[in-house]
Amino acid sequence: MDREKGNDNGEELYRRFLNGDEKAFEELVGLYEHELSLFITDMVHDLHEAKHLVIETFAQLAVYGNFEGRSSLKTYIFAIGKNLAARYVRMRRREAHIAFEDVIETVVDKGETPETFLQREENERSLHAAMQDLKPDYRTVLHILYFEDMSYKEAGQVMKKSERQIEGLAYRAKAALKKILESEGFTYV
Repeated sequence: MDREKGNDNGEELYRRFLNGDEKAFEELVGLYEHELSLFITDMVHDLHEAKHLVIETFAQLAVYGNFEGRSSLKTYIFAIGKNLAARYVRMRRREAHIAFEDVIETVVDKGETPETFLQREENERSLHAAMQDLKPDYRTVLHILYFEDMSYKEAGQVMKKSERQIEGLAYRAKAALKKILESEGFTYV
């Protein structure tokens, strides 16, 4: 009951804001800011950036003001925040930086050319980013099998599944991972 009342209160504050009451918008922000900040922080894993995205969410609500009431106002605000956070995460993946000193050090240590080093690093970043888009069970089974180098039997013990279930899960997980990588333009060498 309180949750519904909170949504009605938010919608009333929003209507007041649209009618020129600036103080109502401040109250509206106060009503949803904390929960929205936690929600976005969970998506972007960066408290500082989450605060910026919360501000941008409310700025979009204030500027565009196209809430039509097809959902609760809280749902609408969280949808804006989710979309902004998802865009931020996609952009962050593309903007991953490598320090020049790291390239030189690795090239010298491993005898790689700078081009092969950068390609390998980009492939690893793409793989790890794509892994985050997998279902939790898929991510877990691939991590156990390929990063921890466990057998199907050991993976089954960890995940409390039969060896046969692990085989099927690993097959589906690899297919899902391949689909994600290909959708992001990853090419196989």
